Amino acid sequence: MENNNGADKLITSILQEAHEQASAIEWKSAETVAELKKKLERDLESVRDEFTKKAADAKEMQLATARTNAELQGRKELLARKRALIGEAYSAAYKRVCALTGEKREALIKKLLERECEGGETVRPAAKDRDMIAALLPVCKKTGLALGEADPEIEDGFSLTGKNYYKDCSFKALLDEVRTLTESEVTGKLFGADK
Repeated sequence: MENNNGADKLITSILQEAHEQASAIEWKSAETVAELKKKLERDLESVRDEFTKKAADAKEMQLATARTNAELQGRKELLARKRALIGEAYSAAYKRVCALTGEKREALIKKLLERECEGGETVRPAAKDRDMIAALLPVCKKTGLALGEADPEIEDGFSLTGKNYYKDCSFKALLDEVRTLTESEVTGKLFGADK
């Protein structure tokens, strides 16, 4: 029985040691689980803060992009309206030039002849200006000018043909030239510094 008693003591001692180790492992596990739980909560809070910041940044970026796009669209629309208004102004000026009659029209055509002709060209008038140009050629300061057939491509004024060139001297070409030279200045006068 003493043998049995010794075995029982050994078993009891082993079981007690196993219980102590299990308790230590359980305590250590509970401590590890508690630390892991705290770490996960901190990580969760950090991830939540990071995603909240990312969402706020994305929202702000989207709003900034929308604002920028709206500003650009507004500027494009304003520019288109300004260009249309400038186009209307030059169109009205062109109509007024084409509507000139009598001495004013004659003076304009004479100036164009003297400015554009070098001498020796054929002057091809617009059909409606043929008689006036025929009367002006003999008194024009340029020599060797010949009256040609009417130029069907132009409505007012004339065109010039030389040995190797053709030059459009119509009122439309004149106004296109004026527009090229003055559009910036006109824009400034119409719209001020905010061109």
